[in-house]
Amino acid sequence: MASSNQGISLRPIGRAETPYKVQPGTPIQPGLDRIGGSRIVVFEEFREGLDDLEGFDRIWVVAWMDKAAAFRLKVVPYRDNVLRGLFATRAPSRPNPIGLSCLEIESVDRESGVIKVKGADLLDGTPILDLKPYIPQVDAFPESRSGWFSADHPVIFADGRFAEERRD
Repeated sequence: MASSNQGISLRPIGRAETPYKVQPGTPIQPGLDRIGGSRIVVFEEFREGLDDLEGFDRIWVVAWMDKAAAFRLKVVPYRDNVLRGLFATRAPSRPNPIGLSCLEIESVDRESGVIKVKGADLLDGTPILDLKPYIPQVDAFPESRSGWFSADHPVIFADGRFAEERRD
């Protein structure tokens, strides 16, 4: 079956505002952020969709990793020194550079469109494609296997290996 990108259209609903300006030094996962002070700013035409979000502790943030390097099907992920298949990693350089972060909500202000969050692993200005509430009863599977990631690897911050400008 041939694939086609015809008909696929994405548009940002907002942007991330974080202290991370460049990939090196950015936490490689949301729970590793030690600086804090990050926000998701939702564009005005989408702010009505923020109603009822304040009742959730966490939110899934779907982002477009616009500053990631062009993808390769084999990569050395941040927490490893072995070449791995791209789809067995969370490397930001992907065929469709979509990122998924589960962030803790501190506050939601529908008027300004600002969601203050803890645990950001996004670069400042990253386009946000969608927001979905985290629901522990259906989103958590703590007994699941995690392949090579189960090994102890101490890396917690990006080192620039995926920081080249994206080449489409």
